[in-house]
Order: sequence, then C-alpha cells, then structure tokens
Amino acid sequence: KDILTNVIEVYYVKRADLSYTVNYYEKDTTTSVADSKVAHNKVFGDLIKENAIDVPGYDKVNPISKSITIGVGENIINFYYTKREDLSYTVNYLEKDTEKVIAKAKVVNGQTFGTMVEERAIDIAGYVKPEVDSQTIEMKVEGNVINFYYTKRNDLSYVVNHYEDGTTKKIADSETIEGVTFEMV
Repeated sequence: KDILTNVIEVYYVKRADLSYTVNYYEKDTTTSVADSKVAHNKVFGDLIKENAIDVPGYDKVNPISKSITIGVGENIINFYYTKREDLSYTVNYLEKDTEKVIAKAKVVNGQTFGTMVEERAIDIAGYVKPEVDSQTIEMKVEGNVINFYYTKRNDLSYVVNHYEDGTTKKIADSETIEGVTFEMV
C-alpha cells in the first residue's frame, strides 16, 4: 500500500516596505538640532549603519556612528549634540561715514552658540557716543560682529591769545573760537 502524505509548503518573502528614522537631538533632550532623516523601502533584517551629521553650531557627542537591524517595529537611531562653546565676537569702534577705526577692537572668546550677548559703546575722546549705545547679537558660528559708529564732536572751542613777539605781554584781547570740530585744523 502507498502512503499518501499531505504536505503544504508555504513560502515567505521578507518585507521590503519598512522604514527607519534618524534623529539629531541636543544632548539630554528631544530638542531637534537638525531635521530628522526618514529612509523608506527597507528590507526586514537588513543591517543599517548611520553616522552623525555635521550641524552648524554644535559638536557631536559619542558615539557618532550607530547600526540597527531593520525590524517590524520602530527603527530609530538617535544622535546627540552639544552647543559649541568656542565661538567669539568682535566689537568695532568706527567713525561714522568713513569706517576709520578710532579705538582698538574688542574680541571676546569662549562664547556659546545661540546665546545672546550685549555690548555697550565706550567713551572715546573727541567723539560723540552713538545714539544707540548698546547692541545685542545672538552667537552664530561666524560673523559675530558689533559695530558702533561715532561722530566727531563739533562743540569744541579754543582761545587765541595775542602777545608781543617773544613775550607774554598781551597786545590785544583774547578771542574764543567756538563750534570747532574735533581734529579740524
């Protein structure tokens, strides 16, 4: 007698409709520092390797390379970043309309990305302080410059004394010249 066997064979195909997400967060938070990356049409069981991207104003926190195996659940890779603390800004003191440097520039190092810094105009002999005597900027990766523009004083005066040659004997009344502009001859 022949023995009949009933066998049913079932074949499976790996799912190829899966996805994964890569997030870029500020350290110890879920605050995004860059747009997340979503990759679609991934195959179940595939090994995926990702590297942290460069984000302006931020330093990568180790590990900067991660791998996952694609599964049917959530496939997520998170990278973390800290704000750069090695930035600087420059404060320039310039003559209005000429861009002439009238005082040594001030450079401030060790600043943190995204922070607000405020500077005040300084007193410079012979010049009127700017109308706006304080400025605030947000620290960026580059281009952190504050310019203060000064105008020459035009309210100065001087006295002219008339003496006999070689003496201190006055030969005429002294004259006061007013409305003189700084550094004008």
